[in-house]
Amino acid sequence: MTSVPRKERLAQRARWRLFIVVLLFSISFSGTVSADNPVIKDRYTADPAALVHDGKIYLYTGHDEATPADSFFVLKEWSIFASDDLATWTHEGDLPRTAFSWARDDTAWASQAIERDGTFYWYTTVKNKDARTKGFAIGVATSDHPTRGFTDALGQPLIDATMTEAPASMGNDPWDMIDPTVFIDDDGDAYLYFGNTHLYMVKLKDNMIERDGDIERVEIKAMPGSFTEGPFIFKRNNLYYLTFAYNYPEELAYATSESVTGPWVFQDKIMDRLPNSGTSHPAVISFENQWYIIYHTASLPGGGEHNRSVAFEPLHFYADGAIAKITPTASGVTDASVTITSSLHALSLRQVTHQLTLEALDTTNHDFRFHETEALRPSGDDYVSYQIDNHPGVYLIFDEENTLRLRRNTDNDATFNLRASFLKSPAATNDQAFTLQPAFDESYFLHATERLLDFTHTPQAEADEAIHFIIEEQDTIVPRQQQPLKMKHSLQATDNGTRTKTEKDKNSTLDDSAPVTVGRWWYLFLGAIVFLLLIRFVAKKKKQ
Repeated sequence: MTSVPRKERLAQRARWRLFIVVLLFSISFSGTVSADNPVIKDRYTADPAALVHDGKIYLYTGHDEATPADSFFVLKEWSIFASDDLATWTHEGDLPRTAFSWARDDTAWASQAIERDGTFYWYTTVKNKDARTKGFAIGVATSDHPTRGFTDALGQPLIDATMTEAPASMGNDPWDMIDPTVFIDDDGDAYLYFGNTHLYMVKLKDNMIERDGDIERVEIKAMPGSFTEGPFIFKRNNLYYLTFAYNYPEELAYATSESVTGPWVFQDKIMDRLPNSGTSHPAVISFENQWYIIYHTASLPGGGEHNRSVAFEPLHFYADGAIAKITPTASGVTDASVTITSSLHALSLRQVTHQLTLEALDTTNHDFRFHETEALRPSGDDYVSYQIDNHPGVYLIFDEENTLRLRRNTDNDATFNLRASFLKSPAATNDQAFTLQPAFDESYFLHATERLLDFTHTPQAEADEAIHFIIEEQDTIVPRQQQPLKMKHSLQATDNGTRTKTEKDKNSTLDDSAPVTVGRWWYLFLGAIVFLLLIRFVAKKKKQ
């Protein structure tokens, strides 16, 4: 009998634990979920987009279903969720990839739905099964309702591989025509942006299912990196914003323009790469006078590269229109993060690179923030669990050595859930404080020392300040602005209207306060030289 190496045995166990988590999610899906982050907890969701209609948010996602046997994305359908308060989400239904008969494989990739004149248009990414147009493609389904009744509007792709010039590295099975996003401008003109590695734009006809002109390649000026995928366009205060993923592993960034057709100027990175996920995918909405960014993480148990989870964060703008950098959180948009401060010496719990210390509280630093939730192991209303707020899925636990540690919830194991649950009780002699006892062994109390936290057995006196902790909700952290919004965008007029500058002009950087262009300055400079030479010539003539 051939023995299996220990490393391979461990890998097999990890894959089967992931399979069990996925199976439990699929069995337990109930239709309604409540939100902190990720907002959908009963299935894996990815590549989000959303629209606001009649006072509700409709969230459209891919449904990740990869198992331990899969080494790539498996998305058999798109899912639709709805909420009227961002706190409770209802699963409204699904659209199978098979709705597009000309597509193949489990490739229900990124999509976006938009409403126009009472019709909902759902633009989707799928793989084309037509050998003559091998590669990915963009389809469009329509309905008179935001969550049901969608059918293929064309019976063929709206965009296929023959319509773009893919990077040579993609070979004969390209994927540069993925991730559609549609924006309807104030004048009623609609534009479709899409792409991977290359960013493209095409105008749509009024019927929203036909192209109105050629597909154009779009460049983002002054970008310190490379466009990857996931474009999304919105408009705020007469300025157009293009959010997207760039580099790899992916980070999120944005560019701005004074026109939906560009030119686009890179502004800044707005989200760092995500733990355990190489991809990211932004969408932005305004709901009840607040802006939100939607993205995906890998923070659910069993989550990873091919099993992602959709999350929301508030989107903050500075006075000049620049976007504040976003830190992914567990508390999201519906809950407040908390700080945990010892009553003994007023030092607060801080985590740095997953190491725990007690330090003077800085309310503007995410390292001091935790997210309090119902206990992972339900034991009653007084039991709670704590995640690192800026690293969702990583919990405070009572570990095997009876110490306080941080550990990622990888498989929703019952023992882990018990170790990550604590009895939170009002302190007997301090009405502002609480005690925390591990549900795994309630004979212990969380206990503060000079700079660390440990656990002690039942104290002799309940008045011991070392076991009392002030747990307070804190306001959302909005970082200080690091740089102003870059210059307003100088537009080059062409016979076809406003378009990006010519190649000759692309590297010109113009100051917002300088209304005279570089070309005009050059002519003024030459004129000044000629004028000085003329004066010198006249002076010489007079001497003669």
